[in-house]
Amino acid sequence: MKKLILLFTLWIISNSVFAQDKDTIYINIEPPTTKRLILYQPEGGKQKFVGYQDTTDGKFKLPIPKTQRKGIYRLVYNEQTMDYLDFLYLGECLTFSFNPENPSENPSFIDSKENTQYYAALSKIFTYMQRLDSIQVSYFQVDDTTNLEALEKEYTAIKKEMDSYLQVFGKTAMNPIVKDLVMAQVSPKPKTLIRDPQDYLPFVKEHYFDNLIFSNKNLQNSSILVDMVLDYVFYLTVAQDSKTQNKLYQDAVDNVMEKMGDISFKANIIESLIRSFAREENITLTDYLFDTYYKNLDVAYQDQIFSQKISEELKTAIGRKAANFPLETEGESQDLYSLEGFNQYIIVFWSSSCPHCLKEIPKFRDYIKDKEDVKVIAIGLETEESKAKWKSETYYYPEFEHVLGLGKWENTIAQDYNTHATPNYFILNADKIIVSKPYDIEELKEFYELRAVESEPEKE
Repeated sequence: MKKLILLFTLWIISNSVFAQDKDTIYINIEPPTTKRLILYQPEGGKQKFVGYQDTTDGKFKLPIPKTQRKGIYRLVYNEQTMDYLDFLYLGECLTFSFNPENPSENPSFIDSKENTQYYAALSKIFTYMQRLDSIQVSYFQVDDTTNLEALEKEYTAIKKEMDSYLQVFGKTAMNPIVKDLVMAQVSPKPKTLIRDPQDYLPFVKEHYFDNLIFSNKNLQNSSILVDMVLDYVFYLTVAQDSKTQNKLYQDAVDNVMEKMGDISFKANIIESLIRSFAREENITLTDYLFDTYYKNLDVAYQDQIFSQKISEELKTAIGRKAANFPLETEGESQDLYSLEGFNQYIIVFWSSSCPHCLKEIPKFRDYIKDKEDVKVIAIGLETEESKAKWKSETYYYPEFEHVLGLGKWENTIAQDYNTHATPNYFILNADKIIVSKPYDIEELKEFYELRAVESEPEKE
């Protein structure tokens, strides 16, 4: 009996301690269209997973350890589109509601004056900035003196009102975190309107980082710095041709790197930029970031798994030289690189056990048969059991160069080309550089149709 009482007492104590070690975030979503919420904590330029909850009635209760750092948190409510809502956790329970179908509407906080102030301040400031931007655009377009003077007067009045609001807010912000996060999102505006659009972009670039303090821990442990850096690199650098565009990207990256002091945070920013350029398969900038900045970091700040993953993803990027592999020719040693005499080469991965391949490859053959400057290398991803069937299928395509890829997805060639499905196409130029990766036969046709249009002589 005494033992049972002791165990019961210990259970009460342990549950009491457990409860004291956690706070709860109560969230009401109306309408209840969201079934899952995922909670992340921005940390040094990265997103740290905290927890998640599923429900069907739009009412969520997310526990959060009291040991979690105070600051901004990110609540993802749509995993497909990565729609999110940010809020402040300041070491105590929190209750709020929001409408996922109207993201412009501020969430309603029941018991957090700091969050209410944060969102109210952002709404006020964003409204000011949108009005100033609208006036600036009109100023570019208007010619008559009367309207110009009216716009100047309106701009001056709103700018003065915004500056006054920011001054008061800086003194009355309830929490240093609120103040830092809000002030960092204020885009600097010129004192007076700029007449020539050609002079406006240089002003924006010159003053873009005026309110961003990269050494500020509250900003480092938010998504603001990363988001602002990505916007600066990708949206303030626009050119007509890829060579000029990449030069602008490099200049923007160099400018950002000059502002980095904290090595750990700098490493995370570099990784974010590498990921962004890798998604666009921009191997020029990805290589530039690796060679110029990432590899020059102290080894402790280099993530070899990250480097290897990006390298794997980009080995078949457009612009890369295709991986070499041997060809099964009789009587002589030959490989992809030794093939000559064609303007283009198409590598197609297929399988005799793939029903879709057996339907599509004949259509591919019929489409490509009249293109005499194109050589097809067909790689059959097979098992020992399907090898005989593959061999018999190859006789239908005598014009193809056939390669047997035993092991299917584990085959070395398949791995070198990141192939995980069939059919899979790669179009190479005469130098074996990857120029296109059509998803299917229709995209392959689009590639050649566009190429035909581009090669047509201009009509006088």
